[in-house]
Amino acid sequence: MRLYWHPFSIFPRRVRIALREKGIACEEVEIDLPGGATRGAEFRRLNPFGQVPVLADESGGESIVIYESLAILEYLEERHPAPPLLPRGPAARARTRQLMLTSGDYLAGPLKRWLTRLFTPEAAWDRADQERAAVEIGEHLDVLAPLLAGQPYLVDDFSLADIAYAPLVCDLAACGLAHLVQSRPPVGAWIETLRARPSVRATSPLPA
Repeated sequence: MRLYWHPFSIFPRRVRIALREKGIACEEVEIDLPGGATRGAEFRRLNPFGQVPVLADESGGESIVIYESLAILEYLEERHPAPPLLPRGPAARARTRQLMLTSGDYLAGPLKRWLTRLFTPEAAWDRADQERAAVEIGEHLDVLAPLLAGQPYLVDDFSLADIAYAPLVCDLAACGLAHLVQSRPPVGAWIETLRARPSVRATSPLPA
């Protein structure tokens, strides 16, 4: 099993967390993202859309290549069901999948807009858009806060929902958004619980 990834990309971390939670041996291949490797013909044969992560697996008697992080997470859950990262009941499983989708559909976009301030010269910042992005991130956390009131994770035990969110929320403070976390105690407690997990610590892009 091989995972193609790069630390500049947020979404591969989801897969790296799941691999560690399940104890799955996997070769992690860091591609030359700044050098344009995802635009080359060789990589496009793995993912025609030129994005990471991509998982290549030949361990199940057939060769399969999967892109899109959520599809990879579901595949790993089905191929390696223990320990489980999806609840057993259909309602809880649906809520988990719903949150997996909302993390990318509604939080990743404004977070990427905010993060432009970390990778572009200050003179090029669109400050108004960055402030709008921060407001949108806060509004998203307001949706999550009631789900976390009185419990450590989004849906019952630690699940793919938490894994889908972890790369997006665990480093908000380091990105200049600590105030959004501090003003929402259930969210802050959840983030600290996530950050304490060995799989999340091991995949952090920040220095230990």
